Amino acid sequence: MKFGVMHLFPADGEDRDVLLDTVDDIALADELGFDSAWLAEHHFSRYGLLGNPLMLGAMLAERTKRITLGTAVLVLPFHDPIRLAEDAALLDNLSGGRLQLGVGRGYQPKEFRGFGKNVEDNKELYQETLDIMQLAWNEEKWSYHGKHYDYDDMEIFPKPYTPGGPPVVHACSSRESYRARGLRGDPIISSPQFTPLSLMQKNFDSYKAALGESGHDINDFELPYMQQVWCGDDHRDLVAVSEAALAYYKQVGQVIPGSGEAAENERQYYDAVRRNIDLLNLERTLTHGGNFGSIDQVVDTLGTLEQELGITHYIGWFRIPVLDPKIARSSMERFASEVIPQLRRPERVSATSSV
Repeated sequence: MKFGVMHLFPADGEDRDVLLDTVDDIALADELGFDSAWLAEHHFSRYGLLGNPLMLGAMLAERTKRITLGTAVLVLPFHDPIRLAEDAALLDNLSGGRLQLGVGRGYQPKEFRGFGKNVEDNKELYQETLDIMQLAWNEEKWSYHGKHYDYDDMEIFPKPYTPGGPPVVHACSSRESYRARGLRGDPIISSPQFTPLSLMQKNFDSYKAALGESGHDINDFELPYMQQVWCGDDHRDLVAVSEAALAYYKQVGQVIPGSGEAAENERQYYDAVRRNIDLLNLERTLTHGGNFGSIDQVVDTLGTLEQELGITHYIGWFRIPVLDPKIARSSMERFASEVIPQLRRPERVSATSSV
């Protein structure tokens, strides 16, 4: 199993402090042996400060040595496809091929309004942007004529460091999206929120089955799973973690689209998310809102995710919004020293130690 760290960049302090403290956290994660770091993109609210993960990625490429730098996720409908292809190729070069692009269609109505985009167009914008990036990374001269974008005789520089361009992973939430990505042979990334294990098992089974139907070998694909996590022995810290997680989920309830704002085919999903958030209290957040507990409890949960879902890449969200950064960093350090060694396969431990 591989291990990563996730960062939302919540506005729970001075903006500069939040940004630079997170850079320090990711540099530490690199030193501790985590495999990946993932940066969220958000706009127009204090929910998340980072509007341009690729720009911050350039700084992280200099501060780190081996950790993969991922986006979780770039919201493709908000980006100019050419600039995005150029910026990603630039960071791919600066990082020596350590960039991994997590991409999504977006969900916050305020963000779509701010960019003058129609949420009903998000699927078309998403796919056209993907198609254009692949052309830009792989063709010397190319043209593209779509519904939203039109280009003739184009070429970008620099070319990506990674042949074919940096790896692209697609955010999934609904059963339909897992199956659709499997049929296309696309790598995925997921961040389940209060989704029962039995339902996630069906989602991943749908993805695996679709990969097989489309002639792909599941062993060629990672199965990432992103989750809020804390490990430790201090009960006061555990209470602080549950309070922070509850506050975060209540904030999510304020930014997700209502029935009148979501794309028609996504309204049922977001209505269910809102109902779950409305039912939350501290106890339910502690038991269902993440992977919180002692070292043994966290290891047991990870073992279940590996056995029942086939998870191969666990991405821990340690810096939960409003949680004391010292508590989050201490948990990350204990996770690296006491959890990861119990779940690394022998060949992975050997490869990491030789880097």
